[in-house]
This record gives sequence, structure tokens and C-alpha cells, in this order.
Amino acid sequence: MTTESQTNASVSKMNMDTINIGNRLKSKRLELEFDERYVATALKIPIDQVRALEANDFKYFRSVTFARGFLKSYCRLLGIEHTEMLHAFDSSREVVETTIKPVDKVNKQTHLGDPIIVFISIVIIAVLVFLVFWWPSQSTTVAVEEQQMEANESALMVEPNMETSPAIEPTMPLDESSSAPASTSDEASAPVLDESDVSTSGSVENESVAPSSVRNSSVVTGLSAETMAILEEAGVRPEDVIRATAEVPTTPAPTIPSYTDEVEVAFSADCWTEVRDATGKILFSGVKTAGSNLSLTGKAPYRIVFGYARGVSSLKFKGEVFDFSSSIRNDLARFELK
Repeated sequence: MTTESQTNASVSKMNMDTINIGNRLKSKRLELEFDERYVATALKIPIDQVRALEANDFKYFRSVTFARGFLKSYCRLLGIEHTEMLHAFDSSREVVETTIKPVDKVNKQTHLGDPIIVFISIVIIAVLVFLVFWWPSQSTTVAVEEQQMEANESALMVEPNMETSPAIEPTMPLDESSSAPASTSDEASAPVLDESDVSTSGSVENESVAPSSVRNSSVVTGLSAETMAILEEAGVRPEDVIRATAEVPTTPAPTIPSYTDEVEVAFSADCWTEVRDATGKILFSGVKTAGSNLSLTGKAPYRIVFGYARGVSSLKFKGEVFDFSSSIRNDLARFELK
């Protein structure tokens, strides 16, 4: 094997000695009186590549394929038989490729003592320690805060009940004690009254023996014996005060609208219609045929477009007829209902 490789190398070297590709190309070019620029223009390559071919500098090209193709084109331009030239080129490439290059570059393996590995290990350990010690404490603080919030809510719910319960308890025995203060107040006020106030005192006595409904009304209004005595001295009848406080103002009943939908449209011809509410939502978009109706309810104001305004026979907004004739332009109507 060694003898054969040495023989092939010697033959290829002899071919290169006998056929000098660059010198032959240059001599033929000068013979034809071609300059380098003309060759570069004809081959559509830079002048530097033409000079590389004539100097046998085939490593100047990006690959062997490019060098071989340019060499073949150059031979055809000069009228040289390219077979012999390409054979010499291939022989020179075989000699170069058969050279064995020792592999002496071995990547260094990383070890545990590498600074990068040590730094990454420290970061990972720090993160783990942080999670182990910080996460449980954070969860316990959150649980304590939730318990405090629940305790505050329960305290707020209990306080209103404590405030309202004393007000409810005294309402039960008021009916039993209402008659006693009334009678004592009558007895205490009787000697003070003059003869001109006999009528008022009689009304007070009649009130003391009045049915339980009157007594209940005095309790509800909160008129005590002292208040009633002050009213009598001022010339005001206590029963008028009780009657006025007992009257409950009547609220007017809500009026029921006479319409079911806010927008009602009747069509006498085919008409393209689009209705949008205040939020921009399309309530309807399409063609309404002749004789059909459209009833919609949304959030005012409404933006309405009629493609053929003549096809609309009537338009009602909240039960009232709405005139949109001023918004019509070339049978197209655009307007708002507010």
C-alpha cells in the first residue's frame, strides 16, 4: 500500500510539473491578447479570481467545486482542451486530500473544581435554603392574618346585634306601664288646671280610659306624661299630635310604561337596518322585509342606520312616534335615539 501511494504521488507530481495550469492559462491569454479585465467580464468573476487561477492558488476559492468550474470556463474561453487541465487539477487535489493530519486537539473535560460549576452549585443551594426557611414562615403569617380578619368580621357581626337587642327588650312591658304614668300624670295635673281648662282635662281623662289602640299609639309616638302636659299648657291637643304622627305617607305607585320595547319599527318595503346601543353592541343588523316589524330594547342612546328610509313606515321610541326625516340623505338615514 505504501509503494502504491508513493507511486501515485510521484505520478501526480510529474503531471503538475509537466502541466502548469496557471502558466498555460496566462501564456494562452497573452497569446490571444486578452487582458485580465476582459477575462473577468467574460467569465463574470472578479479579477482577483482570474489572477488566482493563473497563480495556481485554488485555495482562494470558497470550495473545490467553484475552482474546478471556473477553470473549465476559462479553458473554453481560451480554446484549450479542458479535459487535460481538469485531470491535472484533480490529481493535485488527490495529493492534498491523501495527506493525513493528526488529531491533537482534545476538548478539556470539566471537573467539579471548575469555578463555573462551583458558582452554579452555590446559587442552587442558596435558593433551596431560602425556600426551606422562608416559605413556612410566610405561610404561617398568612394564616395568622386570615384568622385576624375572621375575628374582626365576627366582632363586627356581633356588635350590631348587641346594639339592637337592648332596644327591643323594653318594648314588651310598655303596654302595662303606659296606663300607670297616664293616670298619675292626670292626677298630678288636675290641681294645676284652671276652670277654663276643664274641657281639656276632660279630654285627657277620656284619653286615659280610651281603648288600648289609643294607648298603643301614644307608646309608638313616644309621648311621655311630661310631653303631654307641656302640649296642654301650650294649647295643643295631644291627640292631634298622635294622629299626625300615626299617619303614614302613602307613596305613589310606580307607573307602568305603555310600551314593551323601547324601539319599535314597522317596514313597508325591504330596508337594510342596523341598530347599536350605547355600549356599541349590535342589537340588529340585516335586511327587514316589507310588512315586518322590529322591536328592540337595550341601553340608550341608540345609533340607527336605515339603508332605504322610504321603506320605514313608522318608528316609535318609548311608545312615542319619532320623526327622523331631517336625518335622511339620498334615502340613507343615520341618527340617534336618546
